[in-house]
Amino acid sequence: MQCSSARRESSFIPQRILIVSKVSQLQFERLREPDLDEVQFKSRLIRRGSDYDTMLANHEKNKAVEIQLIDTLKNINIDYKITNRLTIDQSQFDWADLVIAVGGDGTFLLAANLIFDNKKPIIGINSDPDSSEGHLMLQRRYTNDVKGIFERLRDGHYEYVMRTRIRVTVQGESICQPPFHMHDKSRIAGLEMYQFLSNALESKEINNQKKLPWLALNEVFIGESLSAKTSSLELRVNDEPNYHKLKCSGICVSTGTGSSSWYKAINSVTPHLIKRVLDVSIPKNKFSEQEIERICDDCNKNIQFSPDDGKMSYVIRDIILNDIWKLPKTLKTRAYCNKLTIRSHCYDGGLVFDGGVGVPFNIGTIATLETSDTDALRTIKLPD
Repeated sequence: MQCSSARRESSFIPQRILIVSKVSQLQFERLREPDLDEVQFKSRLIRRGSDYDTMLANHEKNKAVEIQLIDTLKNINIDYKITNRLTIDQSQFDWADLVIAVGGDGTFLLAANLIFDNKKPIIGINSDPDSSEGHLMLQRRYTNDVKGIFERLRDGHYEYVMRTRIRVTVQGESICQPPFHMHDKSRIAGLEMYQFLSNALESKEINNQKKLPWLALNEVFIGESLSAKTSSLELRVNDEPNYHKLKCSGICVSTGTGSSSWYKAINSVTPHLIKRVLDVSIPKNKFSEQEIERICDDCNKNIQFSPDDGKMSYVIRDIILNDIWKLPKTLKTRAYCNKLTIRSHCYDGGLVFDGGVGVPFNIGTIATLETSDTDALRTIKLPD
């Protein structure tokens, strides 16, 4: 997607680069089985139905790109450090003047979570474009041409895209509970470091109000932790005077960047649904499969918006509507906004940034979601 604010820049020769590398599925599994030798480990994975050979091949693809990057940096005399989800530390980001994520969108989001201003640039290299679409990463040609990345930076053949991020301020009596990380639920050894980091980054509470330190690049999700449980929330859009009471499966608040991710998955329609709507609304007209697919594609394309757009968009998932719980005439289940205020009536609720870092969000707590130019993420875009 083209961004009107992107422009050609002057020469950029970074001096200190932090590489944030993907922890592969093979590495995660190895952490769970530290006492097995390689033969036993392979046998264990095969017995439970996992594809060891595919895991190994994907791991080696990521390492090959990582090695290519390191060799390139050595050849052009650029200082670097390398980290991953298990060893990541905020001081590494403070040290670097460029962050490079090697992996997929998940690795990029992990790195972006620890960039707190709009000054430090970030690039993503897709280590396996055959199995990862990598919306946030550079084009697949740069997977095998890492040297070309630095040539284009040196020659000024790049653009900055300032991707909007969401900042959350919470208020209430229960806002000092410790944050969590979604990966903690998988009980994988080694992730305690990220939990420790999350605790260390917790911002100070002032008058029962606290600005959370993390900025959401894709989306913020608010709702009950157990997906089968109804989320009871109150929602106020922009500066409306009153809250709307809702029962639903949670609220997803997205940026333009995130509009191609989970937000798109929630809102996308299928040809089957389009056909059903047309059959009911215009029963005498018979639409061809091609016409239905075209209508479906047009609807889904209109879901996305530009990553540098300053607005957010929310969607209420699976809203409960009946004679008692009616949809307010002034409320849309999906709409753009500049500010969103949500009051929780959940008992085991969470407020989750980019599917990673989260904080408890339970009854009486209020969250205000906003965007600002100063919170944007400075990403680098290279020519095709």
